[in-house]
Amino acid sequence: MGIEYAGTRPSRCSLVNVDAAESIDCLFNPTQLSEKVQINWNRVTVPGLSHQLLQFQSTGNRQLSGVEFYLDRFFSAEQIATPDILEFRAFLRALTVPPKGTEGVPATAPPRALFIWPNVLTIETVLTDLEFQYKQFAADGKVQVYTATVTFEEILDVRVTSEDRRQEV
Repeated sequence: MGIEYAGTRPSRCSLVNVDAAESIDCLFNPTQLSEKVQINWNRVTVPGLSHQLLQFQSTGNRQLSGVEFYLDRFFSAEQIATPDILEFRAFLRALTVPPKGTEGVPATAPPRALFIWPNVLTIETVLTDLEFQYKQFAADGKVQVYTATVTFEEILDVRVTSEDRRQEV
């Protein structure tokens, strides 16, 4: 890596509301990312056998837990587009409730979100947990700095195989 990359900002992660076809870029990339998968096994007890047999049941959905997004009005003001940090909060909140006009149980669910972090991960998810921590306020009471901590869970519409996962790079 040469000196020409020293001042280059890494690609920002972004979120897409799949149902509304809206997207928003993160002001800062998360400092860390934890990806968790649970593999479910049935434990079969055979009388007289010294151990339990394990029978594969299913693989749980991938989870990205505790993803922390940092929002800072001071840093935002220095950006070319000057994004409103509270717009990011509104975007996340919109992913927690069903959209207007959805009727009936099957259609009544919050929108899916596409989590895109170039060269790291792209995954279609739903939000399963959302928490805001307001860290700094202006004299007039406006939020200056806050964090949004999100847990995303992958949502799949097709069967995934070992070979499919192996192809993900």
